[in-house]
Amino acid sequence: MEETAAFGVLGQRLGLQLHSTDVRIMAGLVARLTPLNVTPARATAIVYIALNAGCDQVTLGRALGINRASTMKAVDELEALGAIERRPGRDRRTNALHLTAAGETLRVRIEEATLEHDRDAFAALTEVERAEFGRLLAKLRRVGADGPALDANKEP
Repeated sequence: MEETAAFGVLGQRLGLQLHSTDVRIMAGLVARLTPLNVTPARATAIVYIALNAGCDQVTLGRALGINRASTMKAVDELEALGAIERRPGRDRRTNALHLTAAGETLRVRIEEATLEHDRDAFAALTEVERAEFGRLLAKLRRVGADGPALDANKEP
């Protein structure tokens, strides 16, 4: 019996099924990233900073969808890890975030670990199914959980 069946009619809801799947997949990702001393959120921040060198904390927080206090904590932790450094920003109130050499090495290891994790976590899906799943998730992200309903027969 699938674990969502224990929740009766709620177990049939796509939201609960997605959440249950996400919890299991993220647990696997945490296990892969723990030896690198980063959480999935910190790993995402490292990759974002690598791709957006010189970004400030406000921009990073917006990209990650977290508040100022959480962003400050993340930046402090990544700096303590030796993965990033703060440099003078565009004005006196901001810092520009950059990866260190150790951060760049860590970024490569994160990207390798997440690739391996995705291969394992989604191995039950064919290549075509993975592409379709990605397309459907992107569609849901564009609309948002509380956004307007889409005509199911019309592509956004």
